[in-house]
Amino acid sequence: MHSKSQIFTEFFIFLGLAFLIAIAFEIASIDQLNDFKKQQESEAVKDLALKLQREVLIAANVEDGYVRIFEVPDRLERINYTLATMNYTITVQSANDLYIVAIPRATGNVTKGTNKINRTGGVIHIN
Repeated sequence: MHSKSQIFTEFFIFLGLAFLIAIAFEIASIDQLNDFKKQQESEAVKDLALKLQREVLIAANVEDGYVRIFEVPDRLERINYTLATMNYTITVQSANDLYIVAIPRATGNVTKGTNKINRTGGVIHIN
């Protein structure tokens, strides 16, 4: 027959093991959640860059007189980012990711908020 002190000791040992296993699962879950957030941020940055590239490509492939107004969000799903247009590229950069896409020759810059793109005299003008 077991004494009361041995039963309490075994109980606390098993309780401690269960607690350690729970902590291990929590750490693994947090790591997977961080990976998921980074992947989501990367996809949002890539998606915006490709959408902006598509806008410029459409303007490059239509007749003169084309005008389109489009919006660029201030944040991507609660993610801060920056935009840069230079040397035939558009760069979208967040804290953890960078995506660069090639575009045809265009004057001006894409900015957050309302943007206007038009084609006049064979030249693409942004804003």
